[in-house]
Amino acid sequence: MNVSRIAILGVALVAGAAAFFLMLGQDKDVAPVQIVEPVKEETVRVLISTRDIQRGERLTLEDTNWVAWPKKAVQPTFITDENSEAREKLESAVARSLIVTGEPIVNAKVIRAGSSGLMAAILAPGMRAVTLRVSPETSSGGFILPGDRVDVLFTAGRGGGGQARTMFEDVRVLAVDTLFSENTEQAHVGGTNVTLELAPSDAQTFTSSRDSGNLSLVLRSIFKPENEIETTERRSSNISVIRYGRS
Repeated sequence: MNVSRIAILGVALVAGAAAFFLMLGQDKDVAPVQIVEPVKEETVRVLISTRDIQRGERLTLEDTNWVAWPKKAVQPTFITDENSEAREKLESAVARSLIVTGEPIVNAKVIRAGSSGLMAAILAPGMRAVTLRVSPETSSGGFILPGDRVDVLFTAGRGGGGQARTMFEDVRVLAVDTLFSENTEQAHVGGTNVTLELAPSDAQTFTSSRDSGNLSLVLRSIFKPENEIETTERRSSNISVIRYGRS
């Protein structure tokens, strides 16, 4: 073996040894790779609505479902699967107020089947429910539905020949006959009894006025003019109603 080959072989051995020791030094400086497993969040099954349920509608089994809900976000009012029969017990219950799709169902928003006082639950706190027998002529052609807002007009005299005035403005319609739901596919309801929501003092005036004259309901638009002034008092002063261009 000649001298040049021996020299090349020596250089190669020295280079290999240097690379080996260099690699060992780097391994000592590199931190070991840690595999972090994601923390699994604890969940609880919560009963939610599978569709928009309007006030006054009855719930069916298909209207609710169990879903996993983060345990830390569960409120005490939520209905959980701690009671396995909670979903079945809500069947035929009535919605006290609007429940939107995906919203957890709480006891405060439903009236369970068999419970009395549906109308009492729909009423706003401190308000009273009064009922008026109407005809198409005295109820905007029968187009008044639960949830609408109306004005109540009073005409003195049973014959209806007196001057009409506005007694109450912006009154909420609670029901038409026995229909409470605000979500109806009918364009109008041919009901004969309309239940309204009034303050206690207004309810007294309303009841006494039924025997001394005629009451009519005028449907209000759901849109308010930009320049309309908000009023807190429903009862207005005597206002002449314009009829066919005459006051």
